[in-house]
Amino acid sequence: MEPFKNEFSFQRAQSFIAEIQRVYPDLDEKAFLDGLKSELEPLELKQCMQLWADRLEALLPGDPVVMFRILVAALRPDEDAEEGLASFQVWPLTELVARHGLRCFDPAMEALREMTQRFTAEFAVRPFLREETERSLAQFERWTSDPNHHVRRLVSEGSRPFLPWGERLPRFIEEPQLTLSLLERLKADASDYVRLSVANHLNDFSKVHPDLVVKTLKAWRRAYPDKLRYERLARHACRTLVKQGHSGALELLGYAGPEAWELLSLELGQKQLRMGEALSYSLRLRNRTRRTQKLLFDFAIGLRKANGRLSPKVFKGRVREVAAGETIEISGKHIFKPVTTRVYYPGTHTFELRLNGKAFEPIEFELLES
Repeated sequence: MEPFKNEFSFQRAQSFIAEIQRVYPDLDEKAFLDGLKSELEPLELKQCMQLWADRLEALLPGDPVVMFRILVAALRPDEDAEEGLASFQVWPLTELVARHGLRCFDPAMEALREMTQRFTAEFAVRPFLREETERSLAQFERWTSDPNHHVRRLVSEGSRPFLPWGERLPRFIEEPQLTLSLLERLKADASDYVRLSVANHLNDFSKVHPDLVVKTLKAWRRAYPDKLRYERLARHACRTLVKQGHSGALELLGYAGPEAWELLSLELGQKQLRMGEALSYSLRLRNRTRRTQKLLFDFAIGLRKANGRLSPKVFKGRVREVAAGETIEISGKHIFKPVTTRVYYPGTHTFELRLNGKAFEPIEFELLES
């Protein structure tokens, strides 16, 4: 798979500017492309996009309403069309709307509504939500009933408190009620794409307002039209809370409390290993209750950091249905192999069992020098 930054290669810049020139013949194509190839070379993805936007901005009319009209005209009219911009090439267009749209709110919203149907405008709406909060939320409320699912998804995704790659919205973090009413309208949307965004939005809230998320999901369950869809949404919205062992989230998802389980044994296959080797584990567990219970098995590895402290990293295990009084065995392996996002340091580490959110006493083992 080629790097995402290749979406903004010099070759693609040539086709990009040709599409703009198609609807705005006065555009100086040579000025846009001159020296662009060497400037793009050392940049990362977002920097490449911003460079395209900078160069295009310098060549378009300064009146934002006229500018937006040109940008929208350059979009691909539908999925089957051969002419027009779509996918990553729309990102610089949304960037220009974000830069200039606060001077002309309504034309900016109209432009972003069109653009998000070809490539997400979730990053471009952030300045509007920050600077024109009430006006933007009123627009978002209207968009919750838009016929296009990309536009409806923009409502929940664009206003996420912790949107990846997006600027933070502190007020939305502190006042979750600002967007909960929007999520209420979208919670049972016909589109999986929209409902997934609603779940991601709730998961963001769970990092700051965990009890509110559980309370909201409980209220939704009573009136939700489709049980299976609700369960998928709730499970995805609670994924951080489940990893943290939040009792309310676990109860909501149907997991029995710690009193339901008796841990009969837990063993590690070895107490010393080297990089490239696997840590094996096995346990025996009994359901103490008189009915079938849902078991969520996870474990955390206490990874040694450069300063000698241990930092737990949770690894998702598996879900089991355990009959009343049944004893089960669970075994597995965790391989210690180099990854780009994690550095392993030799020394004492720990294995910590987690059953339905309950953490058991960690077991120490040694990771030796390679």
